[in-house]
Amino acid sequence: MGVVSFFTDISTEIMVAVLPTFLVLQLGATPDIVGTIEGIAESTTSFLKLASGTISDKMGKRKSLVVIGYAISNVVKPLMGFSSSWAHVLGLRSADRVGKGLRAPPRDAIISDSAMEERVGRAFGVHRTLDQLGAIVGPVIAFLLLVPLGYQGLFLLTAIPGTLAILILVIFVKEPKRRSAVSKCTLNGAKSFLTKNVYTYLASVTLYSLGAISYAFILLRALELGIPEEFAPLVYTCIQVFHVLSGLPAGELSDKIGRVRAIQLGYALLLGSFLVMALAPSPLIFIIGASLFGAHQGMVETSQRAIIPCLVPEEYRGTAYGLYNMLIGVATLPTNLVAGILFSMSSTFSFYYGAVFAALASIAIAFVGSVSENPVKRRI
Repeated sequence: MGVVSFFTDISTEIMVAVLPTFLVLQLGATPDIVGTIEGIAESTTSFLKLASGTISDKMGKRKSLVVIGYAISNVVKPLMGFSSSWAHVLGLRSADRVGKGLRAPPRDAIISDSAMEERVGRAFGVHRTLDQLGAIVGPVIAFLLLVPLGYQGLFLLTAIPGTLAILILVIFVKEPKRRSAVSKCTLNGAKSFLTKNVYTYLASVTLYSLGAISYAFILLRALELGIPEEFAPLVYTCIQVFHVLSGLPAGELSDKIGRVRAIQLGYALLLGSFLVMALAPSPLIFIIGASLFGAHQGMVETSQRAIIPCLVPEEYRGTAYGLYNMLIGVATLPTNLVAGILFSMSSTFSFYYGAVFAALASIAIAFVGSVSENPVKRRI
């Protein structure tokens, strides 16, 4: 799955690295429209993520949903270059996120089901590292080829790594053997895993997501500080480099010090990064803040996913990952709508807004009680 994500992320990040500047400088979109596009695209698929996870639990077969999800995303991205208005981008970006909504919960459940119980954190760390290596290669390609190919050529180029990802997934990824019987759960039956710890954990994830503003605002802030348009993909690359460097160590660290502490560290990094980017007097200081933002992503994304097997029995993990991804998606719309409005008033306001929610999430996760560091066995 890591190699599949590597090629998919090359495709995705070629697009994401230039999409904010394409919208603002080519299509005339304003920062609040950029925020609206990102928010709607993510949130419209939120409930699909929950359904996808639950369906994969009931089917006992996760791979087919993963294949469909990757296929949808990799078909629509090359079409982005033919957009003549921000409304076209909104439709295509939403379709791309539909693909992610279908694939993410069953993909995470496959990783969880495939890993040795004591190495779940490492498994997610390896996946995130390969995923984010693709996220480094993509923006570098965008930087090198934006001028010779233009925006349309870059978007068309995303079809090549996207096709490779689908071929590798279909040919080489095998359905893991389930360690328990196929779940006969329904959404009502799945409520049995919603313990106090799970509710508290999901509340902290929601608070975190309410402050996790889009990359688009980071890139627009970079332009505001004097970084040239053609160098914007390099800012994004810097974020992804530190995302990669922190991913595998984050998984190892969460196995050693515990999931909750690792998540707290990630939230603290996010808080620090927002303050640095808001207060940065120069592009260099801003890049330091952007690097911290990348480091926080590796820590949080790995640890937040690795804690779920420690809270939820195997037969409900697809549903649990679906609920987790749904809450993140639901929070994305108000997050980016508010961030877009605040950015239009003053770019620093959107970063202060994110810092407040990072602090609140750090407080909330501290209320998660004792957590077993090994995955929960199937309930009898």
